[in-house]
Amino acid sequence: KKRRKILRCSCELKEEVLVFLFLSDDSESGMAAIGFAQKIADGAESVNAASSSSERVMLGVLLLAPLLLGMCVGCATRGAVFGWYQQVRKPWFTPPDSAFGPVWSALYLCMGYASFLVYKATLRATGELPIACVVLYVLQLALNLAWTLIFFTACRWRAALAEMCVLWLAIAACVAAFARVSAAAGALMLPYLAFVTLAAGVNAEVIRLNPEFAARTSGSGAGQNLMP
Repeated sequence: KKRRKILRCSCELKEEVLVFLFLSDDSESGMAAIGFAQKIADGAESVNAASSSSERVMLGVLLLAPLLLGMCVGCATRGAVFGWYQQVRKPWFTPPDSAFGPVWSALYLCMGYASFLVYKATLRATGELPIACVVLYVLQLALNLAWTLIFFTACRWRAALAEMCVLWLAIAACVAAFARVSAAAGALMLPYLAFVTLAAGVNAEVIRLNPEFAARTSGSGAGQNLMP
């Protein structure tokens, strides 16, 4: 808003100076005024260009951060996904294994872009990021990554389900906080919330459908206890 005001004021100033030039016989003072107005406009444009450059950098950071973190955790749990997870009974609505990578990549990118929209909107409006949005965003991302490790690597299904409930609440709170700043940012988080809801259902059904394994998914080496 401030940049728009600067540009608008500089344009208005140039128009006023042009009027002054036509009404005045003092061409030298008129030309000097036009030069001054041009300097204001050039300064405003340079501020706008610098801001655009910093926004592009921030966009890249916010897009890549959750995606790269998710990829790292995905690589750490790959053995479990193609190991014990293939042996247990799963509900009919379980997504195919081939969908995990593309779906989570898309969700992480949506999450990152939603955070960028919040950053952009608040920076232009007040110059400060709302603490609630930052805390909730970081919290839900940390819980998201932790659930993957708890469920797949540690193989603690019940603990993962309990953690998933906390994650769901954190995402819902983040959606609400984002939506207050940017409706588009809140909307971009909704597919993520929906997929986490689906994942919670799969988690609960895996426990129900595999009572013989669920009883053994505690203590150290729980993943190995599921192997035949």
